[in-house]
Amino acid sequence: MKRLSLVLTLVTLLAESSVQATTWFKTYGGEGVDRGTCVQEVEDGYIVTGRKALNSDDYALWLLKTDTLGNVIWSKTYRATDSTDARGNFVRQTSDGGYIITGVDWSGFSQIWLLKTNADGDTLWTRNFGRSIGYCVQETNDGGYILAGRRNWNDAKLFLLKTNPNGDSVWMQTYLPNGWDVSIGFFVQQTRDTGYIVTGFVGDTMGSSYPLCLIKTDAEGKTQWTLIYNAEGGQCVRQTRDSNYLVAGIIRNHAGLLKVNSSGDTLWSRTYGFDQASCCIEKKEKDEYVLTGDAYKSMAFSNSKAGNSWLLSTDNYGDSLWARNYGSMSNYYVQETRDNGFIITGGSGDLFLLKTDSLGLLGVVENPIVESDNGWNVPHSIGSYIVLHYQGLPQGFRANVFDVSGRKVDQIRGDANEGAMTWGINQPPGVYFIQALDNRNQLKTAKVVLVR
Repeated sequence: MKRLSLVLTLVTLLAESSVQATTWFKTYGGEGVDRGTCVQEVEDGYIVTGRKALNSDDYALWLLKTDTLGNVIWSKTYRATDSTDARGNFVRQTSDGGYIITGVDWSGFSQIWLLKTNADGDTLWTRNFGRSIGYCVQETNDGGYILAGRRNWNDAKLFLLKTNPNGDSVWMQTYLPNGWDVSIGFFVQQTRDTGYIVTGFVGDTMGSSYPLCLIKTDAEGKTQWTLIYNAEGGQCVRQTRDSNYLVAGIIRNHAGLLKVNSSGDTLWSRTYGFDQASCCIEKKEKDEYVLTGDAYKSMAFSNSKAGNSWLLSTDNYGDSLWARNYGSMSNYYVQETRDNGFIITGGSGDLFLLKTDSLGLLGVVENPIVESDNGWNVPHSIGSYIVLHYQGLPQGFRANVFDVSGRKVDQIRGDANEGAMTWGINQPPGVYFIQALDNRNQLKTAKVVLVR
């Protein structure tokens, strides 16, 4: 299995959250290019869909079940007999404990593939719906399903497809707002009034403009209102607790969030300096939002390489609270977990799962310092105060101290080339991180815990 370079950029350095969430990072795949497109937490772990390379030019829809630590429980691939390319775009656990997946299967031409499995991933039924691609599926209140996607390029229109619980079509509606030549739907959600909200983009045949499109419908897919926003496509939409809507997309060439009210009027928009956003969520217990995507030429992480993945949290006005960078990967989907952490999937050679705590952190990367010949160490990291020893530092000792939120709270200085210092007597109890260069000019971090 290929290895991904997981480069955790220290923006506010890794910390522990107040909720003791399990954190880990794992990759899955073989020699080909694999990726995950959607993940959901289920009772005993996680379910992931995406694309698995069977060889260099042969791909299958992939469904992967893991336990809560990311260990594989089962892994299955699916495709039509005459297909050489299939992928899953979206997965949801259904009310019967099984799974519903939508995606695309190329059997001579692209067609929507709707796949229903039992809890073990065994196929119960499949449905194909013409020359189209399905990007999102949700189970509806009546036990059926709603799909969003696009028709083929000869009739390139955003569509909503409603099925019964057996996957049989009940109705299909297509949407092409006036003045536009093409439209695509990437994400759909049933709203509290039993209607639907769908986002994507519209465009012209010249390819000169692809504004964000947001459409609200009734329960039968009939348009109630349409918003065309001067952005470059909507990737995800959520109805928020206040009955408004949150949309993730590309706004003014950067990843952004758009908040609109229940009538489709814009409340606010924000951009964050990253290149594209793929998914947004509202936190379960706070009026805060979380956004994920890629940073190809990131303004927020000046040392980012192409395809760097990120996670960002905002308040309910879209103002940034914190941001995390996870290295050279592509994030496609994020969900908040029961322990208030986050599970992210995507790909960069292999499919990956990344489980963070509530602050988007993967755990504490301490670069443990146990020998004083590295320049400095903390012999006892737990106490009412700590004693720090350093030696072999001709320029003296300089350290920054961070609390669990990543906020810089103090500095430690020693002007001699060796010595011992006491720290923490006047600090409140809690977890802290001391960061300083060692005698090889490498950045080291030590976790300490103050108790009273």
